[in-house]
Amino acid sequence: NERPIVILAGWLGCHPKNLQRYVQMYDRLGYTSLVRIASPASVIHAMINGPPPSNTDIGDVDDNDDNSSSSEMKHLAINTLHHIQQLQPPHFIVHIFSNNGCFLWEWIRYMLFHKSSYNLQNKLLGIIFDSAPAYFHGKVEGLQSALEYVGNKEQRDKLIKLARSLDTNRVKRRHNEFWNGLCNDTYGSENIPQLYLYSDCDELANVKYLEELIAYRRQQMSGKERV
Repeated sequence: NERPIVILAGWLGCHPKNLQRYVQMYDRLGYTSLVRIASPASVIHAMINGPPPSNTDIGDVDDNDDNSSSSEMKHLAINTLHHIQQLQPPHFIVHIFSNNGCFLWEWIRYMLFHKSSYNLQNKLLGIIFDSAPAYFHGKVEGLQSALEYVGNKEQRDKLIKLARSLDTNRVKRRHNEFWNGLCNDTYGSENIPQLYLYSDCDELANVKYLEELIAYRRQQMSGKERV
């Protein structure tokens, strides 16, 4: 495959049709798009479960994990990297939308830089954070608000009930791990260029926290030319 690839990691409640304008834009730029959208239930589970620490051996996750929504984000990352490995593009980029995309990026980053079976590290050209990441304060209220736009009423009620059932302490702990993991990138992707697209009108991706994160990342990467 002579065309580079862009992974479009959609937001919560996103549908492939919502990403068509991005697919068309990247096609004009010469990229093949891989659209990846995690289910709402997997996003809720990602509020308490993320990748293990970078020094942890997760073993053969391809064969030994189930396919429930609690591990869907992991499997989506694995399948995405397998797909890229099969296509062997000259390079690829990741375009992340909101925290749904960030949760998927966490696993892609982990698998890419921690599993020796993937030889794609040098092909990752950059990451675009689009309205992401959202600082959720270790609470589920913002997630509940976003769920109001997902599916039909019956589906929404089930998802909101699932979100409300999450253990508060686990959500807070996971939030800290999530945010610190983006601030202090220890997985090997710390020198890869990052572009942040955001608005001061976005209630979920709060501009104050985003700009603090950007300033910190610039400091870590010795300048702003990569962030």
